[in-house]
Amino acid sequence: MDDSDRWQCTPVRAFRLPASLGCLFLVLMLFGAACGWPAIGGAPAEGESTQWWGSRTGYPKPQLHEPRPSTDPAVREAVRQVDAKAGELSGSTVAVAVLDRETGEVIGGEHADERFGTASLSKLLVAVDVARRHTEGMPVADADVDLIRRALSISDDAAMNALWDRFDGAGAISRLAVRYGLTRTRPPEVPGNWGGTETSARDVATVLAQIPTLPAAERDLLLGPLDAAPRTAAEGFDQGYGLKDSTRPVAVKAGWMCCDDGRRTVHSAGLIGPDRRYAVALLSTQPTSKSYSEASEVVTEAAEPLLDNLG
Repeated sequence: MDDSDRWQCTPVRAFRLPASLGCLFLVLMLFGAACGWPAIGGAPAEGESTQWWGSRTGYPKPQLHEPRPSTDPAVREAVRQVDAKAGELSGSTVAVAVLDRETGEVIGGEHADERFGTASLSKLLVAVDVARRHTEGMPVADADVDLIRRALSISDDAAMNALWDRFDGAGAISRLAVRYGLTRTRPPEVPGNWGGTETSARDVATVLAQIPTLPAAERDLLLGPLDAAPRTAAEGFDQGYGLKDSTRPVAVKAGWMCCDDGRRTVHSAGLIGPDRRYAVALLSTQPTSKSYSEASEVVTEAAEPLLDNLG
């Protein structure tokens, strides 16, 4: 047979499955259903996860985080105290996660894996994606650097709008989810609504822990504005709450917005402790009956055991 014959298709012939094999196939299907195997070509079984990345072409499913107990009793105690404080607050949900960069271990509170709207924490996520891609050769102009600094330090919404458009904000969120195996982070349902990006305390701590591992220029681009963030944000909001309410230098990003399902969102996340050892995320939603000042104070009180034990 010459080479041309190798590329000729043999006509497809109809065939009939032998009865014995047909019975075996039926038994396997019934056994698989009983064992919870997914149906071939069918919809997910009831209760089966339908994570957003499952349908995104070219995005492999990340490895799920396996919660591991921290060997550091100070971390366990700090997280326990945060949950205890939050449990006393009627109507408020406070999530905490701490990643120990020295051991790689993560310990989360009761709500560490629940999804929250990011508010301005999405500015941090996009900035990390830009810095990460810059290390891989993506051009970043001086004007872009200024946008990142304004978005992270004074939490400038106009700067974030520009970054979201220039650097594919929704794509940035998706890239981070794949790169770092984030299981609860996804782009906003409404295009351009970057505050509606969703994430969890565990995912935010995971991203924060990557910043000190970046090359010096990119690391300084992110940590500099976070360290030097003034108490008053661009819109006049007092962002000196939560982890930022510390006498020590801390790299912290605050986030706030109203109102998602009739609730205020107030977050504080950053790197604390010697050599920025601990990546900490405090996320909260609170009833609108609380003012922003009252909601911020809740996060500040929740941050106290973290700063006392780890900071």
